Amino acid sequence: MSEVANSLINDLVDDLAPVRTLKPSGGMAIAAILTLAACSSVAFFLGVRGDLAMGMAHEMFFLRSGVLLMLGVATAFAAANMARPGVGNLNRGWIWALVTAGLFPLTAIVMSMVNGAPIEALRPAEGMKCLMISGISALAIGSGLTAWLRQGAPTSPERAGWLVGIASGALGAAAYNIYCPFNDIYYIGLWFSLPVFVSAIVGRIVVPPLIRW
Repeated sequence: MSEVANSLINDLVDDLAPVRTLKPSGGMAIAAILTLAACSSVAFFLGVRGDLAMGMAHEMFFLRSGVLLMLGVATAFAAANMARPGVGNLNRGWIWALVTAGLFPLTAIVMSMVNGAPIEALRPAEGMKCLMISGISALAIGSGLTAWLRQGAPTSPERAGWLVGIASGALGAAAYNIYCPFNDIYYIGLWFSLPVFVSAIVGRIVVPPLIRW
């Protein structure tokens, strides 16, 4: 009986192959490359905002860029960290980045309640353009991160979906930011928050079935 068991065990062991452990740096590299590609595409097809081209960008441009990149990098790192079982669950830094990013829509809401939001400040036509271009960039970045995560073993696909969605939405919006010429808080609070929100929902729905193991 023991010989049969040993034979079965040996057969199982013979079929095993070592699996290379994924490092978060690999996922971050993919996110960085795709973000740079999105920025380059925006600059090539749409151009860059005038003050940035002249080297005198408005302070709101730097603030918006910093918040979006901070959120994108923090959530991308948390998602990449989840490729290794039991590791990604310990990362909580992205939550603070998300809270910081939430100050934009929160400020816009408070100011709207106090002063009223002028319709012309919302610029629906330009806002839809922002949402569309940011969404296309987010799709490319999110697809790359998802394909990379499929090689790992995330223990919480649902959380990974949220993180991939938020990261790709923030980085996609950051790419469009180099073109967007508007600086008022109403526009930023609405149209730069929507890509992140929509991308997060899409990531939660689409990503988990693709990376589940």
